[in-house]
Amino acid sequence: MKARSASTYIALAIAAFIAVAIFNEAPGRRETARAPVVPDWAAIASWPSFEASTVEATPDPGRTFTVIVLDDSGSMGSDIEPAKTAVVAALDAMEPADRVAVIGLNTGEILPFLDVREARGVLAGRLAPVVSDGGTPLTAAVRASRVALEAQASVAGGFGTYRILITTDGAADAEDALEAEIEDLARTTPIQVATIGVGIRGDHILRRPDLATFVEIDNVGELATALRDAIAEEQTFSAITTFEGG
Repeated sequence: MKARSASTYIALAIAAFIAVAIFNEAPGRRETARAPVVPDWAAIASWPSFEASTVEATPDPGRTFTVIVLDDSGSMGSDIEPAKTAVVAALDAMEPADRVAVIGLNTGEILPFLDVREARGVLAGRLAPVVSDGGTPLTAAVRASRVALEAQASVAGGFGTYRILITTDGAADAEDALEAEIEDLARTTPIQVATIGVGIRGDHILRRPDLATFVEIDNVGELATALRDAIAEEQTFSAITTFEGG
C-alpha cells in the first residue's frame, strides 16, 4: 500500500473538521454539552423577592401553584383545538385546592391564578376564543409565568410547590434569550419547569436535565395524557424523560 504524505493527512484532518462543523451547525441541531447551572441557594432562600401587602395567615405548604403555557402559535394550526381540550382535561389531575393559571404564547394571560375547583368551571370558556396565530415567544411566556408565580408566592409566604408546564411544537423565537431565562430561573428560584414537546425530535433549548424535564410526544392527540402524567409525576418532580402513554 502506498504511504500517504504528511500533506495528505493534514488535508484529511481539515476535511474531517469541516464535516463535523457542518454537522453541528445543521438546522435544528445545537451543542448540548453546557456546564450545569449551579443554584444560588441564598437567592432561592430569599425567594420571593418581595412581600405582598396581604399575606395568608395560615399558608398551606402542601399546595401546588401551576402555570400551563399553551402553544397557540401559527404552526399549531387545527391542532390548537385538541390542545385546548387537553389543557382543560389537565385540571382533573390537580387537587381542587391547588391553584392554576394558563398563559398563551401569543394570547398572553388566558386564565389568571384561580383555585383549581373554580378554574374547572371557567377555563373552557376562557380558551374558546384562542386561535392559532403568531410565532413561538417562549421567553416572554416563561417570564410572565415567573412573575405570576412570584406574586402567588408572596401571598403564600413562599410555602408550596411552584411549577411551569410548557407545551410547544417547535423551537423558540429567541433561543439564546430563552436559555438565559431558564438558567436564571433554575439558579435563583425554586420554580420547577417541565416541557411537553409535540412532534419535536432531537435537540431543543429546553431539553436540559439540569434545568427542566422534557417529555416527547408524537402528536397533539397524546397531549391530554402527557399533561395528566406530568402533573401526577411532578407532585414529587420525578424526572420523566419520555411519554409512555396508556
